Amino acid sequence: MEKQSCKKGIDSTFVSALYYSINKAIYDVIGEGGKVLGRRSSYEMIKMLKDLGYLKENMSNEEIEDLFVNVFGLSEGLGIHEDDKMVVFDVIKPTLDLFLKRLMEENLKPYVCPFMYLLSEIYGYSNGCRLMLSDVIPESEEMVKLVFKKI
Repeated sequence: MEKQSCKKGIDSTFVSALYYSINKAIYDVIGEGGKVLGRRSSYEMIKMLKDLGYLKENMSNEEIEDLFVNVFGLSEGLGIHEDDKMVVFDVIKPTLDLFLKRLMEENLKPYVCPFMYLLSEIYGYSNGCRLMLSDVIPESEEMVKLVFKKI
């Protein structure tokens, strides 16, 4: 299947509201079990993106950054820092900042989140490893660090 181009953009407020409502509903209905649902939905998203031709094996960090920033428009920048035990993603000026802010205000965990699980799954798929979320560090209103352990 070939990549489909989207001529119109979707408003980030709408997408933030969508992600917020999904996460809130998961929290209200399933509670902590929502982590499994988040992982599973990321797996299905990865599968669809592969089928559409957006993902390939062994993508470089630069290709992952380009996909996340320029193709999907999920932030204005992305830094990937790694060593043999950890991977840190610096999400710079996320476009779904309303979604993230609302979850933080309500102290809710993002079970279904394009930043966390999508990034970890794309990175893991490209680098032949699995990542486990270790920490989310809001550095400022313009940057969030997502810290993962390699497992």
